[in-house]
Amino acid sequence: MPQPDMRPFFDTAACGGDRAYFDARAEKWYAHSEVTELTHSLASHLVFPRKALIFCFCRNGVESVLAYLACLEAGHAVLLLDPNLEEQFVASLVALYSPDFLLDPVHCDPDAFGIVEKCGVKIRRALHPHDHNLHPDLAVLLSTSGSTGSPKLVRLSAENIAANAKSIAEAIHILPDELAISSLPLHYSYGLSVINSHLHAGAAVVLTGEAVTSSEFWKTARTNQCTSFAGVPYMYQVLTRLKLDSLNVPSIKTMTQAGGKLGNDAVSTFHRIMSARNGRFIVMYGQTEATARICVLPHESLPEKLGSCGTPIPGGNLAVEIDGEFVTEPRITGELVYRGPNVMMGYATTSADLSLGDTQGGRLKTGDIGYLDEDGFAFISGRAKRFSKLFGHRINLDEVEMLLRSYGPTAIVGGEDRLLIFCEYGDAAEFQVYQRDLAARLNLHPRAFDFRRIEKLPLTASGKPDYPTLAVAV
Repeated sequence: MPQPDMRPFFDTAACGGDRAYFDARAEKWYAHSEVTELTHSLASHLVFPRKALIFCFCRNGVESVLAYLACLEAGHAVLLLDPNLEEQFVASLVALYSPDFLLDPVHCDPDAFGIVEKCGVKIRRALHPHDHNLHPDLAVLLSTSGSTGSPKLVRLSAENIAANAKSIAEAIHILPDELAISSLPLHYSYGLSVINSHLHAGAAVVLTGEAVTSSEFWKTARTNQCTSFAGVPYMYQVLTRLKLDSLNVPSIKTMTQAGGKLGNDAVSTFHRIMSARNGRFIVMYGQTEATARICVLPHESLPEKLGSCGTPIPGGNLAVEIDGEFVTEPRITGELVYRGPNVMMGYATTSADLSLGDTQGGRLKTGDIGYLDEDGFAFISGRAKRFSKLFGHRINLDEVEMLLRSYGPTAIVGGEDRLLIFCEYGDAAEFQVYQRDLAARLNLHPRAFDFRRIEKLPLTASGKPDYPTLAVAV
């Protein structure tokens, strides 16, 4: 049986320092040299007569990182998945894409897959593999939906991932002595970019499956003197209530935010907190379709550029398009279009799509509405599809959410002639005040705003509001 091309994806052997990953569950440090050795050992157990399709169920532990790197080193294509997906959905994904291997699955048909374990990773190999014809450039597949593991996948090449890792490391100045804590899941593009960019820079990551609301999470960050934290808006809303300074993590000097727009008040608050500790608060913008990041707003650009998501990462370009024409004048609002080496190869909705090459040509219509100012800084007002029509008025749901998030975690879905506003705060009297305020701001009747108290917003695995679940719950 021929060996696959065992090409190293990241040269971990060339990384400096003794530390690569700390696994909080095992309470063990792994050196870069050890990661290289274990990755190569695991890759040798993924030998296949052709390029294979692998499903990897990812936890924030060293085994999942090793599995991911081994798939890339072996030259295979790997779909990174949430290990908490429902059994029925996993079965439907397996039936649709017919993977050759399953790594650390929670659910598995014993009649279809053989079992072996290596480096702490459970390897299930298909007993009757499908005759795949995977494109040679295909390296990583990510779900477009995060928590639901949608059958619609983003197809990424090794070049996409390597280019984005390099650009992020350069844009936010990741140094070899950086120590990030894995606050985001590996199967989410933002969480994956933390792993990739730090590996590229020769920096280290503390891996923990604890949530940011857990005292154990902050104990791990404190004990290991982590220097950076990455979060989505919901996490920063939680941190506003927990109060960062009271968590006693003075070693954290860099905080990055992406995964949706954070309110200006919160951005100003965390910029002020990080400035007081001689640190940095960095706002970023990206999409899974762009591997991870598109723009970065440096700490020093605040407060002057408050409300912006920054300028394109090195190697990227952002422009505004209206009716198929690019706009060169500043402050003209339209759809943002991005070009760069990190733009995906395209989507996949069936197994046959995995044989396709690059259908994007490095160009991505983001679906986000915004403008560029005179200095090239991007300002986003919302998603093209996140609009509702109320009594003849077109309402941007993201903008209304931003108005309310200063009070606490909020998520809005469009209903029939009303907006359904779910809040982790407030009572009937307060909601009446908010109704009147919104009605005055948007020139609508107060009945257009239906406030509902919810104990905890349903979230995707990436920490974003789960709008489909809220819509179904109405």
